[in-house]
This record gives sequence, structure tokens and C-alpha cells, in this order.
Amino acid sequence: MKKENDPAKLERLKKKYQIEDYFSVRDLPFELYRFEKGEYLNNELDPADWLTFVVSGTIRILNVRDDGSVYQIAAGDDFSFLGDIEFGIGEASPYLVEVVRRTTCISLPLKQCRQQLENDPVFLKNMLKSVAVKMQAVTAGISEPRTLKEKVLYYMREECPDMTLTGVEKASLSLPCSKRQLLRILRTLQEEGIVIKTGKGKYRLLNEKTGRAE
Repeated sequence: MKKENDPAKLERLKKKYQIEDYFSVRDLPFELYRFEKGEYLNNELDPADWLTFVVSGTIRILNVRDDGSVYQIAAGDDFSFLGDIEFGIGEASPYLVEVVRRTTCISLPLKQCRQQLENDPVFLKNMLKSVAVKMQAVTAGISEPRTLKEKVLYYMREECPDMTLTGVEKASLSLPCSKRQLLRILRTLQEEGIVIKTGKGKYRLLNEKTGRAE
């Protein structure tokens, strides 16, 4: 992790991503950080102590079971927000936030402004919305298909523009599975006439009954 002391860059990113629109309080002590691939963001910026806006890069959120095994809960590219749930419950996060690609964050130390934020209706409204969106995603995930093949079809049908998967590595993070597993499933779907390859790393879902493009 590296703290970037670049006020001009910080102001530019705050404006680009409308960070200050999340608050009615002004002159908050935002800080700019950069993380490299393989680092764990929450080892340095614990969501219980920091509100963090991920403005570029790729992260994935992992959960560690009691037996020590790890599984992915979510993955995201570029803009995302961390710390909303922890702010609400006032406890440390049980999850790991792994950096998959160099990531830039705008973070806010809660020790300096928690009391102000607890009385900021604009901020509280935005926190409620953020938590609701995450809960909606979790609820939707409960009803999603369970086998990897079903997950790939669901992902292409519901989450890919024009039902075209673009970027195998990115899709493997979202599903989640390994790149090799995903390529194996895509190869099977091609053989079954359900998917066609349209370019490097690009696969289009066909009508599963007619074999024609949707």
C-alpha cells in the first residue's frame, strides 16, 4: 500500500466520481491510497475504521470458513464502496478484500468524523441505499443456478451486454471459478451448439433451442 500525497489528483478523482455528493458535511479529511496486486486492502484500511471508495482497479471479497477454506463472495471492477455495512453494525469486517489489479482508493478515516456522519442525513440515506443494493445482490444469488455450467449460462444471459461474454479472466472472477474451468465450460457449450466464439476472449450465447443468436 502507498499513500499518495497528490492533492490535485485527489480533487480530480473526487470530482470525477462525485464523492462529495455522498455527504452534506464538507471539508472531510479524504486520503488517497494505491494498492498493488496481491495485497489485502482491509489489512491496511479496515472497513470498521475507514470508508473507502475504490475508484479504479479490481478487487474481490473473500470469506474464510471455520475450516480455513476460502470462497469468493463478490468481485468488482473500478468504482465500488466499502465500509457501509461495518459503519452500520459498528464491528470489524469478517471478510478479506484482495486486490486483483492495481487499485486506487479514496478513503475517509472514521475516527475523525464518525460523529458528524452519524448526524448527516445525506450520508445515512446513501449508506442505506448501498446496503440495500448489496442485500439485493445476495438475495438474487440465493436463487441462482448451482452448477458451474448453469452459472455460466445465467451470467451470459443476465449480466453480459448482448449476451456476449467479453474477457475470460474478468468473467472467471465474477462467477467465481478459475480461468481454466471457465474455458472448459465454454468449450463444452460450443460443442453443444449453445455458444459461439466471436473473437479472442469473446463468446456469444445462442438460443438454446434453435441454435440461433438471441
